[in-house]
Amino acid sequence: MRFLLCLCITVLFAGSVMAHPHVWVDSQYRVKVDQANVESLEATWSLDLFTSTSLIAEYDIDGDGEFKGQEKLDMIDVLKSFENYGFFIKMKQDGSELIPKKVHILDVRIRDQMLWIRLGIDLPTPVNLETSTLSLAFGDDELYFAMEPLEEGLVRLSGTLSEICTPVEREATETSVAVWVDLTCKP
Repeated sequence: MRFLLCLCITVLFAGSVMAHPHVWVDSQYRVKVDQANVESLEATWSLDLFTSTSLIAEYDIDGDGEFKGQEKLDMIDVLKSFENYGFFIKMKQDGSELIPKKVHILDVRIRDQMLWIRLGIDLPTPVNLETSTLSLAFGDDELYFAMEPLEEGLVRLSGTLSEICTPVEREATETSVAVWVDLTCKP
């Protein structure tokens, strides 16, 4: 909790002095398309080395390189503070803003000295990818977190329809968004 408080104070103070990100997050959506209607999807984040190292030092109490038991629960509690920012999720259906019904933290782990977070995202209503376009991005409107796509791309597809689905990357007009991906599945 001390780390989060210090990070918030640092971000708020530095934010008034300079407008640049303080935390870098590699992010990706994972969409399983076994049918045209998508009701939920997942997202993964990998926090930058500096932020990861600080959080791991604070919450991996036994220093074994894993979050287990109470360590994992405490780390998840800290990450729940991102609910206040909608977990930086940006979504649109056919150009209209789409707000997730629920976002929950599925897992948090340490991999290659980095903190990895897996989120479950429930959509407010199913989106039919044969008749609608689901647009996905991440972005922090306050500009303290730089949400960048993973090297392999912002959207990773799996499932029986993944071969007929087309994720198309497009440039973002918003300052806080690195890139948008428009997803459709046309047979």
